[in-house]
Amino acid sequence: MSIIAVCHQGVNVYDDMPMSDYVADPAPEPSLNSSAAKALVTQSPLHAWTAHPRLNENYRPKESETFDIGSAAHALFLQGEDLMVECAFNDWRTNAAKDARDEARVAGKLPLLSKHVESIRKMAWIARKALADSELGVSIDDFYVERTVIWQDDGTWKRARFDMQHRTRAVILDYKTSESADPFSFPSLIVSYGYDIQAAHYSDAYHAMHPDVLAVDFIFLVQEHTPPYACSLVGVDPMLFDLGAQKVELATSIWRECMKSNRWPGYSKNIAWASAPAWALSQFEQRKQS
Repeated sequence: MSIIAVCHQGVNVYDDMPMSDYVADPAPEPSLNSSAAKALVTQSPLHAWTAHPRLNENYRPKESETFDIGSAAHALFLQGEDLMVECAFNDWRTNAAKDARDEARVAGKLPLLSKHVESIRKMAWIARKALADSELGVSIDDFYVERTVIWQDDGTWKRARFDMQHRTRAVILDYKTSESADPFSFPSLIVSYGYDIQAAHYSDAYHAMHPDVLAVDFIFLVQEHTPPYACSLVGVDPMLFDLGAQKVELATSIWRECMKSNRWPGYSKNIAWASAPAWALSQFEQRKQS
């Protein structure tokens, strides 16, 4: 693994960092990534600490079939790398299936049931074609893929890993698999999944590399993980981006205070009073009148 660029002091860029190294956090000090920022804002500092490999000595990466499918699709689509080990079972309930799954993971591969393997190969082909046919009219070769950026923000170490960074344009593409890639329904998931935080955090990483660039287009390439594996492109507009930027600013402030004090509190000890949402009141009034 080597640094391919040092844009200026405190900014390191890598094009060959293994995902396992990135997840383990190779920064000089524990660093803030978009997942930790999301936990700080939408859950608590304790959640961020628990999920951080440099802070929690008992941290273990999550393992699940859904995660394996997403990781396999990413590797095949972005880098043309087939990390799949086909396991000829209908499910993971038998001991033989579990043993095969564990052996694949120990070997650094992704164990997948036979029914998923061909689907992922189709997904990768369709996603690449969708990029070429889209308004962007690009191919994977037009991007740096899986690029890692580690930088300092006013003394705070941060890290990000772009799925795709365009080589000549200020464009970041992030690949997401979803039940639905409908471009009119996917935006409703952006805030609930913390993708607005990711967009702002990744844009900060881009600006750390290229401080002269005024604006970055952050676009999701969304693909359905069931037939017909349809794709859509969903961009983050300025208002939504600003919301994400405010959340990143808040997360950074909380992170700095927790790192300084080494205190990572959970949820507030104050009572949170639940209020009736407008739709519930309206619905009840309609029931009374029916």
